[in-house]
Amino acid sequence: MNSELLLDMIYVSTIASIISSQAIQKIKGTLNFGKIGNSIISIFLSTSIGICYALCFYTSNLLYAIWIGLFTLIGAEGLYKTFNGFFGLESKSKTNGAEVEKNK
Repeated sequence: MNSELLLDMIYVSTIASIISSQAIQKIKGTLNFGKIGNSIISIFLSTSIGICYALCFYTSNLLYAIWIGLFTLIGAEGLYKTFNGFFGLESKSKTNGAEVEKNK
């Protein structure tokens, strides 16, 4: 399993999640489509923002962009907290901090 690639995709989807959540809140504030309509728009907007962001700023591979769109929909921050420590995924700051403490 390529844990570096997975971690990179989660980082990118975290940024896309921030953008999509702000866009969804703006749309919900201005337009009222009802509970079901807002849910459908949220799903569509979150996924499409994740895919477009990934294609523009991260990769030209459509498969990776779709995965990033899915991570954006689910919530990248929650995914990162869930997978942190599993599959060899650790934040770079924790790794660097551990190395610094070992060297002291």
